[in-house]
Amino acid sequence: MSAEAAGTTVLQVTVVAPEGELWSGAATAVTVPAATGSLGILPRRQPLATELRNGTVTIHTPSGDSVSCTVTGGFVVVDQDEVTVIADGVETPAER
Repeated sequence: MSAEAAGTTVLQVTVVAPEGELWSGAATAVTVPAATGSLGILPRRQPLATELRNGTVTIHTPSGDSVSCTVTGGFVVVDQDEVTVIADGVETPAER
């Protein structure tokens, strides 16, 4: 049973970089490397926009899996359970 079917609110997450959209889908939580420290984002969070530093964005999906990518700065915007990560760049495992 999906989180939405169970009555749990989920986040709609989009991760974009100069190359285009990298990931889009539902999530139960997102962790981003905010300029002031690690920031956990859950459903029903107050709206915000903040700068990102270099670090790992982790997306927890309703199925229990997680998706991660390393960003080289950018911004995150949260508004009504929609999370948009705008990365300046994304490092692939070979670039780390």
